[in-house]
Amino acid sequence: MSTEVAVAADATMSRFEASLAAEHDAERDLLKSLARSIVLTMPVTIAIFVFIAAVAISDKAEWYVWLGLGVGLGVIGALLMGSLAGATINAHKLDDVDRATYGA
Repeated sequence: MSTEVAVAADATMSRFEASLAAEHDAERDLLKSLARSIVLTMPVTIAIFVFIAAVAISDKAEWYVWLGLGVGLGVIGALLMGSLAGATINAHKLDDVDRATYGA
């Protein structure tokens, strides 16, 4: 018994190229969606974390300490929440590529 599978090279390559092109387009859209959602969530999360830091430690520390802490945590929050939102918004495009049959 052999583990090698014989396939027609012409049919497989055209189907593979079409599938690969569709994957690249979907991944490009995913990257754009991630970047856009991170940029859009950044001011919101920075404002929220600056407010939280101001309420929590503004009377115990200098202004630049709680402001820097709020901005730093806001940027981290924007990266996390923006990435989640961008991937969630764009998930259907990745599923469409998986469901499509190219060249069949």
